[in-house]
Amino acid sequence: MISHCPNCNKALNFSESQQDKIKSALAAMTTGTLKLKCPHCKVPMELMSDGSLADWRQKPMGAAKKSDRKMPEPPKPPDINWLTKNSFDDEEKIKDIPKILVLVDAGPTREAVFGAMIESFFQPVAVDTREEAIEQLQAIQFNSVILHSRFAGETLLQSKVHEFLRRMPMGRRRYIFYVLVGPEFSTLYSLEALSYSANMVINEKDVEHFKNIYKKGKAENDELFGAFIKVLNEQGVTGS
Repeated sequence: MISHCPNCNKALNFSESQQDKIKSALAAMTTGTLKLKCPHCKVPMELMSDGSLADWRQKPMGAAKKSDRKMPEPPKPPDINWLTKNSFDDEEKIKDIPKILVLVDAGPTREAVFGAMIESFFQPVAVDTREEAIEQLQAIQFNSVILHSRFAGETLLQSKVHEFLRRMPMGRRRYIFYVLVGPEFSTLYSLEALSYSANMVINEKDVEHFKNIYKKGKAENDELFGAFIKVLNEQGVTGS
């Protein structure tokens, strides 16, 4: 017969008369179990006819065996037939990814900027001429514009794109984070950026750190203008 409660693990100090009654009840059993309550925790327990603790996992008489049960079927694997189909075309682009217009001539600097923007979960778009750049700016509201001071063979003073951005109506311009890249700039120098009507300037020798520089500059810009933009959005004023 068990000597300790399986629930609280305290000793079952039954008196001799209680033990005799339990033994008699067990001896008279032919089926089922004998139910008792622990004198300490009052949690019921069940004894088999030999005085051992009944396994709570034991199934009632007539219950189906484990081997007779039908196991649930696992979920079917996903259909990947779309991998061999042309189901994703140009019209099925993810629209929630912010677009960045990268106006940097093809080469290592553009590649560094592209890589940093993709790693930061932006969708960079590049063009090669000032005409294409202005066309894109007229048609699309970009989250950011990154312009190299020698883009398309023009200096910044000659740049039609830079002039276009400077003269853009503030209703649209305030929603664009405008970044200038070039050999003449001092990275993250806010006063220099302000003098060029930009939000941030980066020296091209620092483009290998473009991702971190961009994040820092954008965070500072959001801290400065974020509350203002939020109020405008709440009033229904957007850049689109």
